[in-house]
Amino acid sequence: MTCLHCGATTSNGLALCELCQRKGHTMLEYLPIYFRSLARWNRPNRPNGSLGGQGSWVLRQGDTDDANRIGHALDDSGNMLATWAKTLEEDRAIPTPDADSEVAQVETLCAWFALLLVTISTLEWAGQFLTDLDRHEKKLRALTEEVAPGWYAGACRRCDAPTYVIPGLTWVTCRGCGSTTYARDHLDVVLTEARGWIARPMRLAEAIVALVDTEQSVPRLHKRISKWGERGSITAVDRLGYQRELDYASEKYAPKRYQLGDVIDFLFTEGATRLDATLKVTAS
Repeated sequence: MTCLHCGATTSNGLALCELCQRKGHTMLEYLPIYFRSLARWNRPNRPNGSLGGQGSWVLRQGDTDDANRIGHALDDSGNMLATWAKTLEEDRAIPTPDADSEVAQVETLCAWFALLLVTISTLEWAGQFLTDLDRHEKKLRALTEEVAPGWYAGACRRCDAPTYVIPGLTWVTCRGCGSTTYARDHLDVVLTEARGWIARPMRLAEAIVALVDTEQSVPRLHKRISKWGERGSITAVDRLGYQRELDYASEKYAPKRYQLGDVIDFLFTEGATRLDATLKVTAS
């Protein structure tokens, strides 16, 4: 039997070899990160999105053509995932999960496909599914690096070109020479650049886990950040971008957002020795 994606001989009885299954998991992990970053750039909630104060995010407002390119790319990727979800539902009678927004739907479907990748590997369209994932992941990655590169992460150590890190990714790729380094190696610069970034606890947890070695679990850190907010250890930011004490009786179900800098500061206070050691290693 041969792999329907790469053509290699398989011995696992499936239509996708082990390497292609791993590739599929990787693409399903990173495609929603690029999608979320582009959606945030393309459809901000306010002039600087929900991304914090001036300078906290590199936003290139560009022209209408750029916005159209991004909008079309997002629509195409979302439609691709929805089409394959419907196909899988019809072939295996597995209900497609729902979500309450376009970004959440893409994140939910990618996680769903990753969970069912072995099942997908038994189907005759498995190879085309991976081909489509590959095409869209590359397209969204290229657009992200072009128009919404993320936080400034300092000059490349090989060619001195400016580098950027996308929240949620654990590496930084230089667009000048192509070299790749760990995001944590840029931690001191990124923290200065990104202090004003405003996001919900889950997004903050994803960014911090990608940057800080001492934090390994996104779900655990997500819960801790939410608890800090409930106890008043960190101050929520309202829809206009102002920090204030929220009335939890009247705003109990409203999404809470916090500044990355405040979360990092409290994380430092809670575990100063561990985070201080990380910063010193990074600085050296």
